[in-house]
Amino acid sequence: MATRVFPHVAQPLSICLFVRRADHDSGRPARIHYRALHGKRAEKFSQLQEVGLDDGGWRDTHAQGVRPFTPAALSGWEEYPALDALFPWGSPGCKTNRSWVTSPSASVLHRRWARLSGEQDPEAKALLFKETRDRRLGTRAACLPGFPHPERAIDEEAGTRPPLLRIALRSFDRQWLIADNRVIDFPRPDLWESLQPGQVFLNQQNSHEIGSGPALVATALLPDTHHFNGRGGRVHPVLHPDGSANVPTGLLRYLSAVLGLDGVTVHDLAAYAVAVAGHSAFTERFAEELLTPGVRLPLTRDPELWSEAVGVGRAFLWAATYGERGDPPDAPASGQEGVGFPPGDPRQVRYATPIGSAVPDTLVYDEESSTLHVGPGTFTGVPPEVWNYEVGGMRIVKKWFGYRKASPTSRRTSPLDDLHVTAWPSEWSAELIDLLSVLRRLVDLAPAQQALTTKIVNSPVVTATDLTSAGVLPPQPRADRARRRVVLDFDRPADEP
Repeated sequence: MATRVFPHVAQPLSICLFVRRADHDSGRPARIHYRALHGKRAEKFSQLQEVGLDDGGWRDTHAQGVRPFTPAALSGWEEYPALDALFPWGSPGCKTNRSWVTSPSASVLHRRWARLSGEQDPEAKALLFKETRDRRLGTRAACLPGFPHPERAIDEEAGTRPPLLRIALRSFDRQWLIADNRVIDFPRPDLWESLQPGQVFLNQQNSHEIGSGPALVATALLPDTHHFNGRGGRVHPVLHPDGSANVPTGLLRYLSAVLGLDGVTVHDLAAYAVAVAGHSAFTERFAEELLTPGVRLPLTRDPELWSEAVGVGRAFLWAATYGERGDPPDAPASGQEGVGFPPGDPRQVRYATPIGSAVPDTLVYDEESSTLHVGPGTFTGVPPEVWNYEVGGMRIVKKWFGYRKASPTSRRTSPLDDLHVTAWPSEWSAELIDLLSVLRRLVDLAPAQQALTTKIVNSPVVTATDLTSAGVLPPQPRADRARRRVVLDFDRPADEP
């Protein structure tokens, strides 16, 4: 608050000065200069008093076409290929437009569905449903790939149990979704069709600047439209719905030749991407560059650095996807399952004091004892770095708990949102241990990621210009569209479409 020039205006402010000289050439674009003022309000006013049009505090912005008013990078950032050029098909993610269709509890979704389908009054049912432009009680929507629903509309629905799908609602937070296209405004069917063994969704914040946490996250689950940090983002599937790699034609072959390695795969590239950009040091290093949203990726020419980064990235993916993708960093101990640490490992999170049956409404961290207090319950072995882990300003542990508190009123879109758990499910305690273990593994990987990123940016890299000269970039037309599966029905008569 003390840094804001106007205390009640939360957004950053710009002061624009326009100068036109008598001898200006109207056929040439204007030269744009930039400077930023930092500090508390009084310090900013003091700096403004000293600003001159011809002093040395200004920096040139980009000179290439229409670009954001941010300074030209001095780090080589502009020469790195953009993530959305390396993985051209992207999506905003699944957008439900009604919060009652998602929940951390599957049983709650069944209760909400039963309440909706059992309502006989049309006006009350419309209020429960939360009608929108694209989904009304009488809407008949096509089935989502792999998730059929009855042909009737919701206003005719009664007595069924809806199909549920585990989704990635927020970074590292797995919840449940009613997988029925009649209740989802913008499901992005191509994303649903792309769900398959080996699929990984990379997610970046491409609509807002980020100043902390990793610049890239990953999940194996269907991502929500606000998956990255609750403020939008861009999902980049590694595989198309037809199973082919979501990369420009010739990219993997080009990288294999440059690195002198046989068969660089799209999963190698995904692992490399999260190893380099999936940690806070990357975001801090390129903080000014990321004022213009969108990750760029330095692609090393060194085969040893590449292989090391791919190995670290596979360990990152294994943790971030809760063991569903990538490779575990160590051979699992006998009887070990999931991402938790085995008994005797000093990194193990211990559930020391039970939470009990009541849903707690307090979450407190004691840094001195590395203990997380969830109501009356305690989890020990939680380092400060885990408690403070965030993605784009979103504190992961706090956000996870916030979705499980007894009264999530901030997300209320329907009276159905008032149906929630009345007792703390034991599986949530196990899920919290998994979450804390995942974050601990990512915290432990961060120093290796930082060291790798430093080595890579200080050594020769494959630039966007190199890829353009090789004909790899820009991606071919329609490369940003999903390649769908082709289904041939040989039993259909020839005269039918």
